[in-house]
Amino acid sequence: MADALAKLIGLGSGPMLQEEPRKPLSEPLDALGETAESATEAASEFATWVASGSREALIALGLAVAMTVILWFARWGLIRLMRHLPRNDDYSLSAIFNRIVRRFRIYFMLATALLITDRIMELPQTISTFSHVLFVITATLQAAELLQEAAISSIRRQAIRNPQDASTLASAVNLIKWFINVVIWSFALLLILDNVGADVTTLIAGLGIGGIAIGLAAQGMFRDLFSSLSIVLDKPFQVGDTVRYRDTWGDIEDIGLKTTRIRSKSGEQIIISNTNLLEEEIHNMRRMNRRRIETQFGVIFQTPPKVAEAIPGMVAELVKGVQGVSFDRCSMAAFGPSSLDYELVFYSLNPDFNRSMAARSNVLLALFRKFKEEGVEFAYPTQTLYVSGVENVPEGRFEAKTSEDALVVEGPLDAGTDKS
Repeated sequence: MADALAKLIGLGSGPMLQEEPRKPLSEPLDALGETAESATEAASEFATWVASGSREALIALGLAVAMTVILWFARWGLIRLMRHLPRNDDYSLSAIFNRIVRRFRIYFMLATALLITDRIMELPQTISTFSHVLFVITATLQAAELLQEAAISSIRRQAIRNPQDASTLASAVNLIKWFINVVIWSFALLLILDNVGADVTTLIAGLGIGGIAIGLAAQGMFRDLFSSLSIVLDKPFQVGDTVRYRDTWGDIEDIGLKTTRIRSKSGEQIIISNTNLLEEEIHNMRRMNRRRIETQFGVIFQTPPKVAEAIPGMVAELVKGVQGVSFDRCSMAAFGPSSLDYELVFYSLNPDFNRSMAARSNVLLALFRKFKEEGVEFAYPTQTLYVSGVENVPEGRFEAKTSEDALVVEGPLDAGTDKS
């Protein structure tokens, strides 16, 4: 890992970056102690070298100081530039970038300046070796700090940009921040230990086993947590949306870390696990631009064919005259048991449920009035009964002549009954 990082930053193969025998896992503190001793030795040698008053030492010192000052002024200039960019709040992109720039630390600038000085001049071997290792360590710490700031700021920006999700993110942000810190700084620590010569292979394996054990023990909590974040970030629905989940129909009241609360149309509050909620198909009614309404009606079979043929055009003209709706189609659908069945489809231009039901009512009432005016009769369930073998039976009660036809009909015969 150290060799790869050295090649990435163009350091060549410095003495400390050559392949060395790794120290076992039980000695990471010893490796850090040896690195600290090497740092002390290098600092002492550098001080002695500078104190010697040699021209090369003074040039190296001046160059290192100059590079540090240049880097510091570059940071200062970027911060000044950020002040002139538009900033709506503390978590706009310019504000986040400003905080990231402010996170550049002096220790990283010093290590970078010392490394550049070593690249320009040939410093003593101990100082040159230490400058390489110091840069890798400080660059790791600096990168971890910048990643931490960028990740946390992005999450807080999400909360600011979506007030309806702020309560959920506010509850989760501390836990999320803790997870981010653990991941980033664990990786940084492993990288540093690897660069100071400690064998981290066994440590990584141990962390992996420990992570699996923790994950299995708390998998339910983690599933609900990540489901909650998925809802907040992906936004399949938001607080206030009207949704249908299985047989549940209602408005989203709250999205929590573990559960989502839905106020059903019948009034009760339904609490559903976030994990279970995302595993099912959810219909979000809030995001409709218009609501499709489909209804059926029937007219009696005695309706003249010309009138039956004219009904779709009559209904189309009627629906187009109703405010707040858009006509789609009307056609004869089937011959029903006791009616000629028609199907009417139109759209309510306002997707709100109550407004759509009001529009549906307006259309149906207008249709009822129109048919009354035109003399078109709506059909209703009827049944014509034909009775045979009945004679000389007083009105009101009719009996069959044989036991096989033992049918008794109460009440007067309807029109169309055959008395033969």
